[in-house]
Amino acid sequence: MKYKLLSSDYDNTLVPFGEKRPRPAVEAAVQKMQAAGGKFVLSTGRAWPAIKTPGQLGAIRFDYAITCNGAYVVDRNGASVYERPLIPEEMYALVDFCEDYDYLLQFNFRDAYYAYCGYEGLRSRYERMGSPGLACVDGEDQDRHLIDMPHAAFMVAPEEAVEAFQKKYGHLNLHFMRVGGRDEMGWCCYDIVREGVDKGTGLAGLCEAMGITLEETVAAGDSANDIGMLRAAGLGCCMDNGSPDAKAAADRIIGDVREDGLADLIEELWFDGPRAEPSGRNLGSAWGGAFKE
Repeated sequence: MKYKLLSSDYDNTLVPFGEKRPRPAVEAAVQKMQAAGGKFVLSTGRAWPAIKTPGQLGAIRFDYAITCNGAYVVDRNGASVYERPLIPEEMYALVDFCEDYDYLLQFNFRDAYYAYCGYEGLRSRYERMGSPGLACVDGEDQDRHLIDMPHAAFMVAPEEAVEAFQKKYGHLNLHFMRVGGRDEMGWCCYDIVREGVDKGTGLAGLCEAMGITLEETVAAGDSANDIGMLRAAGLGCCMDNGSPDAKAAADRIIGDVREDGLADLIEELWFDGPRAEPSGRNLGSAWGGAFKE
C-alpha cells in the first residue's frame, strides 16, 4: 500500500457543518481503512480538550490528532508526540493588546481553553454555537501559564485589529488565521500560532515520530487553515465544497462532504474501487463519479 496515513480536517471535511458526527458511510470507510493497517489522523484548529469529548467522531477512534492548527500533536490517549507552544513574550503581547482594546482572548492549554480576556463574552458564544467540546473556563486571573505554556490562542476582534497588532508586535511574526465570517458586531475570529506553524508542520512532526515519509500520507481539507497540510502531504485533497484557496493548494478535488467524498477517497486509494453500500444500511449519499482531476 502506497499510503499509510490519512490526515483529515474536522469541520466540513469529516463532519458537515450543522451535524454532530461523521455520516455512516465515512465512519465505516475510516474503520475499514484502519482495519487494513492505515492510520487515521484528525487534524483541527481545536485543542485536545475540545476533541476528546465522546461522540464527536461517532464510531471513529483516531490514531493521532494534529491539534491547535499543528502546534500540538497527540496520540489517541492525549500523549504528546510533537509540539510548538507559544513563548512568554508572544503570550504577553496578545494579553496586553486585547486588554487595551477589550477584545476577547483565550489560550489553548493541555487541559482546557482558558479565557484570559472577556470570559463572559467567550462563554456565551460557545453556548450559542452548541458545538460539542467547545467551552472555556474563566482564566482572567491569568496564571494558568505558570504551569506550562499554551499551544495557541483564539482572539475575537474587529478585522483591523490584526493590522494594528502587527504594527506594534510585528517582530513576533505570529500567524493569524481567520475562522469563519463576521459576527453580529462585525468582529472576526482568529486562531493564532507561532511563526511557521500550521497543520503541515504538525503532519511533518508526526511523520518523523512515526518513522514514515510525507510522501506516504494523504491529507483532506476544505479551508485556508488546511493549505499547509494539503501542500505537505504526498497527496493533498480538497473537498468539492472547499474554498478557492484550498482547492488551488490541493493535488486534486474530491467529493462534497455531504456526498461522503472522504469515504469515496478511502475506497479508491486503499481498496482500489468505488464504495459499495453495506446491505440494509442507508448511507444517505450518492457514490461514484465524485472525483475530479
